[in-house]
Amino acid sequence: MNISRRTFLFLSAVGLAGCGARRDRLRIFVYAGNHDRIMREVFVPAFEGETGQTCVLESGWWDAIAKLKSSPTGQPAFDLMITDATQGYPAIREGLFAQLDQANLPNAGAMAPAALDNAVWRDRIGVPYPDSVMTLAYRRATVEPAPRTWADLLRDSLKGNIALYSSFYMSLYTFACMRAAQEGKPGTAAALVENDLKGMLDYAAQVRGRVKLWWKTSAEMILDLGRGEAAACNMHSPEMLQALREEKALAAVVPEADRAMVQVMWCVPADSPRKRLAETAINVLFSDAVQRAFAERGSATAIPRVAAEVAAADPVWASIYPHTPAQFEALRYYPYEVYAKHWDEIATEWERRVLRAG
Repeated sequence: MNISRRTFLFLSAVGLAGCGARRDRLRIFVYAGNHDRIMREVFVPAFEGETGQTCVLESGWWDAIAKLKSSPTGQPAFDLMITDATQGYPAIREGLFAQLDQANLPNAGAMAPAALDNAVWRDRIGVPYPDSVMTLAYRRATVEPAPRTWADLLRDSLKGNIALYSSFYMSLYTFACMRAAQEGKPGTAAALVENDLKGMLDYAAQVRGRVKLWWKTSAEMILDLGRGEAAACNMHSPEMLQALREEKALAAVVPEADRAMVQVMWCVPADSPRKRLAETAINVLFSDAVQRAFAERGSATAIPRVAAEVAAADPVWASIYPHTPAQFEALRYYPYEVYAKHWDEIATEWERRVLRAG
């Protein structure tokens, strides 16, 4: 377990404070894989040490909302759950989550204002925060000179040798970044999706021929990039950050213009009998020590003071994630509101014209 001395001291302290009888069990849904691992290593001892209560983690992906909906009234499958904008927004509209008492969440309130400038937080339905940032990854030996903007994916030398994520929430935005940079208007990618959705789908259909691979998991794409199956790709940052530390043949850049991040959120099911304890868990999640430990393992953090500390100690992390006042001010999520409004239309067009070319 590789953590900083400060994080070790914090976890040791809360562990000592938590000796006592276990009185309750908080059921928490987490994402499988790296998120589950970090939650078990970092959050569980911090939460149980601070509260004297037990938490039980259940990991998965797209199955969480279905499990919640099928739960008996008053007995939700989870007392606290992580979800993302693609699943969380519809669940919010269906009334599946409780309103939170933000007075119980001072640590979450310490995030950069841009991270909380969202209806989820304003309506007190959950705590949104930035997770993965869209990253331009490439093989050093086959991409010369090193790319600096998303327009570099349009180089003639890369035609038919790039890879993009198969899900449109990320790659439609990648196409928007490419178009914005190509037109000499970096910083306008979100506006292109918001104001010219049809034009962006047309552009994606026109440019799709440059794509060799449509990847489905970060692990498979990193392997393909390492083997030379593609020269460059868009990528989720946590997995790419780990790959950069292990594979010197790979490199990555996050262009400042149009930087976009995945929005995930912590929500409490509407009929959980442990709402107050779940709010305590959220507050522990956004404590400086837990956020620092997450960042040390490759995640982003929107707590400015923590981000600055991690960036000062880790130049590779600093090259990927926002950590300065200017970067936090410019923090932007993918255009999920547009996606939610036009989901079926985009999904149909993406499948028919972009992934399958007609």
